[in-house]
Amino acid sequence: FIPEQSTMSSTSGSSSKTLVLQTYRTLARMISRLPDNSKKESFEAQLRNQFKAPLASDETVQDRLKVAGEKITFLRIISPKEINPAGEKSGRWIYRDGKRIENGEGTAMNGSRVVNGYTGHNLDPCMVKRHNHGLKRAGFVNNLHAKGIF
Repeated sequence: FIPEQSTMSSTSGSSSKTLVLQTYRTLARMISRLPDNSKKESFEAQLRNQFKAPLASDETVQDRLKVAGEKITFLRIISPKEINPAGEKSGRWIYRDGKRIENGEGTAMNGSRVVNGYTGHNLDPCMVKRHNHGLKRAGFVNNLHAKGIF
C-alpha cells in the first residue's frame, strides 16, 4: 500500500506509514465490532485484498486513505456502539450516611420516592446538572470571556 518513492523524505515517509497503519488498525477494529459474521468475513476479505493491493499508476496513497476513511465512516454508522472496555458500570452513585447505595442504577427508589443527594441544605445535584447542560447547549462552555486575558 505504501509506494517506495525516492523523492519522499524520511520524515514524510514515516508519518505516511504511521497514518496508513493507524487507518488499517482502525478499519480492522471497526470490522471486529460487527455483529453479523457473514458481513464481518466479507469486510475482512475486502480489507486484506483492497487495502494491501499494489497502487495503480494513476492512484496515490492519499486516494486510498480517502477511500479507507469513507469505509471507516460507513462502518461507524452500521456497527453497534462499543461497550465500556473496562467492563465497569457507568452512572451516578448515591451516597447516604457515608455509604454508597448500590442497586445498579443511577438513582435509587425508596418506596415511591426517588432518592437523590439533595438534603435541603445544599444545591440539588439534578438541578445543577440541568443548569450546566443548558449552559453548554447555549454555547457558554467556560467563563474565560469574563475573566479576560492576564
